[in-house]
Amino acid sequence: MRIFSTSIGLVFITTACFGQTTLFEAGFDDPSVFTLNTTDAGSTATGANTWMVNAVYTGGSGIADCAGFELPFTIPGTAGQPVGISSPNGNYLHTASTAAVSSGILCCSFGAADGFCTDPGNHFARMSEDISTVGEMSVSLSFWWLCQGGAQNFGEVYYSLDGGTVWSQITTPIAQYSGTSSWTQQTITIPAFSGQPTLRFGFRFFNGVSLFGAADPGFAVDDVRITSDGSLAAAISGWETPSTSFCVGATFQVAYSVVGAFSSNNQFRVELSDASGSFASAEIIGVVLATGSGSISCTIPAGLPAGTGYRLRVTAIAPAAMNDLGAGDITIDIPPSAGADATVSFCTGEVIDLFAALGGMPDACGTWTDPLGAPTTGFFDPASSINGAYSYTTNCPGACPQDQAAVVVGSAAGPGAGNDVEVAICSNTAAFTPYAFIDGGATTGQFLYNGQPFPLPDFTLPGSYGLEYVVQGSQPCPNDTAELVFEVIGAPDAGASLTYTTCITTPPFELVDLLIGAEQDGSWTDPSGEDFGGLLDPASDISGLYTYTVEGDGPCASDQAFVALVIDPCSGILERSQERHTITWLGQQGQMHHLALDGTDPVTHVVVVDASGRAVGTVSVLRQGEQLVIDLDGASTGLYTVIVHRTTGMGTARLVHHVR
Repeated sequence: MRIFSTSIGLVFITTACFGQTTLFEAGFDDPSVFTLNTTDAGSTATGANTWMVNAVYTGGSGIADCAGFELPFTIPGTAGQPVGISSPNGNYLHTASTAAVSSGILCCSFGAADGFCTDPGNHFARMSEDISTVGEMSVSLSFWWLCQGGAQNFGEVYYSLDGGTVWSQITTPIAQYSGTSSWTQQTITIPAFSGQPTLRFGFRFFNGVSLFGAADPGFAVDDVRITSDGSLAAAISGWETPSTSFCVGATFQVAYSVVGAFSSNNQFRVELSDASGSFASAEIIGVVLATGSGSISCTIPAGLPAGTGYRLRVTAIAPAAMNDLGAGDITIDIPPSAGADATVSFCTGEVIDLFAALGGMPDACGTWTDPLGAPTTGFFDPASSINGAYSYTTNCPGACPQDQAAVVVGSAAGPGAGNDVEVAICSNTAAFTPYAFIDGGATTGQFLYNGQPFPLPDFTLPGSYGLEYVVQGSQPCPNDTAELVFEVIGAPDAGASLTYTTCITTPPFELVDLLIGAEQDGSWTDPSGEDFGGLLDPASDISGLYTYTVEGDGPCASDQAFVALVIDPCSGILERSQERHTITWLGQQGQMHHLALDGTDPVTHVVVVDASGRAVGTVSVLRQGEQLVIDLDGASTGLYTVIVHRTTGMGTARLVHHVR
């Protein structure tokens, strides 16, 4: 077989011959013109048969395997091609039995499905590229074929209008190609072939189960051609719009239809006349780059006067074409305008006319809503109105859509200095900045104390301090001020906590005298948490933790100090001259006692003895950094001595254990 060009597989011809135009011719010297053994139309890519392209017509004999049995077979030669074929006995497209191919027999054949040795299956070959028949009349498909086959073994012809996604079988004039072992030419002409941008054809060999009557050759095809009776003159055959009345700014689609072929660089355009229907200065309102029928998105341009005499038409540029048939008058209306959005500021009590603040030329037919969406008048009163966006919506008569605009109203002075503030603070409050107490104002202002920015008061000293806070105003708004008064309340002082040891023979004394710097009007609780008058009598009171509390005023929290008191019988239990380390009792929490060490030297062992010098039984000791925690759960109330042995010496501490 031959094709008109050896560099491509699909050949497009525009030369007329005997009143016809050849659009496509497929020879099989280049096998790529068709894609073989695809899965289209329910076909399989493998199986008992296969599509192939060659110039082999000679048959032969071979042996097939069937469930382990060798079955000899003979393939007859394929009929030679007549003179009517472009290149007789050249390459052709045909089926072949895979068993025959394995035996080196490559002419047209097929393995008939019997349900035992050979499974049924369909095999498809299709054009590799699309062909366009847009603008062509009476498109035909012609090809030469042969197929002996059988009742369940025959060829079929398919076409696709979408580049090979969906395939439709051609059943007129022949649905099943079989019963012919010599080459026969077939021509098919149906309306569906014309006007298609992505047309393809394919051939399928159907191989159903057939026990008798099937015979070679299989399905063979050659000289595939697509022709037309000629091209239609390019023209715009019609168009329509969804309405005959439009508003300025409206968008809509104009659907148009064409006949004939337009060039790939063609543009279809929708043109709008002036208000009197003249196209002398037509305005293009929509364009699409296309070669066939479709739709064009259009927009009625701004600035047109209203009128009832406008007209539309559809034109093309390659080749030039025009259609203004049925282009009756259309009406163009001007939609209402709400004007342009605006922003206004105020700093005094003047009332603002919101309509006058709108930009552009708004129509006076609308209504207003406030920033919360509630209806309101068209005036902003700073004394009663809230800042924000006020929306204006037109409600004018006519079919055109209404319009909306907004006026955003805000204070030119911003948040200002905020509200006056009176605040009480404690003299021991952590360092702070007065900016933290601004109420509703900007933080960009300046604090003044006695008319000066520096220095600000020492807020650790009790007293009343008045500060003026000033925020600079922007023109035309003046500065804004606020007064912040700080009442500094003196913090209570319960003195410094300590551990104190006294002999049981010591005369009574006031515990508060032990607390350096303590105020004298506080109250005491004893180790049991009961109220205590503050006068300690070692002969009758107990050892333990005494708590001193001074109540705070206003924002000041109460203060507490603790005296960890040890009442020593002073009987000389331990020789303290042996101590090399200082151990400090920090007090009792629950049944636990905390002792501070004077370093990180390792602790080797700990002994606890009572007031009579007897060692207490096993106690739990936990070290936490430079502290020891001793559990005296089970021990009775009384005075105990802790002896801590370390690698560098020993130390002692006395503690009072109180059972609660």
